[in-house]
Amino acid sequence: MNRLITHRIALLLLLLIPVLALGSCKKNRSIKPLSQLKREQRQAIDRLIKESSFTVKELNSETLLSTIDPDVFYRLSNGLYIRVLDKGTTRPEANKTTVSVQLKGYFFNVSQSKGAIFDNLTETNVRPLFFRYASWETSEGKIHYSSLNESGVYEDLICEGVAFPMSLLGDGAIVQLIIPFDLGPSQNYTAGNSLFVEKAVYTFYTKPQQ
Repeated sequence: MNRLITHRIALLLLLLIPVLALGSCKKNRSIKPLSQLKREQRQAIDRLIKESSFTVKELNSETLLSTIDPDVFYRLSNGLYIRVLDKGTTRPEANKTTVSVQLKGYFFNVSQSKGAIFDNLTETNVRPLFFRYASWETSEGKIHYSSLNESGVYEDLICEGVAFPMSLLGDGAIVQLIIPFDLGPSQNYTAGNSLFVEKAVYTFYTKPQQ
């Protein structure tokens, strides 16, 4: 009797596998293809630029010009838009310099011009974000940060788009950023959520002596 029940359960499972697979396929169809996400991202960024009356110039080199116009957003070759309000001073050392960043802004996409807000710049009792400046190659391109495994509010915002300005600027730099979703936090990739950073302040951090 037990053997018969076992066989029936096994048969039922075999019949359910195609149904589960079909359900999985249907669910996956709701995920937008990358080409569509890119197209919608372009529309969302163009809308932000137009509504905010930003001036944008292309900069094909990843080395900023010696003279920076603080009224201009420069679109870099990796797709990041950066407006430099203060270039800062000392440049960071790869794999050595720890950077704290305070930033304020919001997420946006093609269907929502202003989504979730983040702010550890003006909010009280919210700590800065920390990352170690890096410069190493991957199959997907160069990465300019390594995680310090910190935990706290907004820690998920540490991403290539936030870290990249340190490859061009120095201690005390202040910028505005438009970060495309493919340079942003990984958890927002499939949703196509880009970031507008109204203000980011970068400061080199030295751990206090014990």
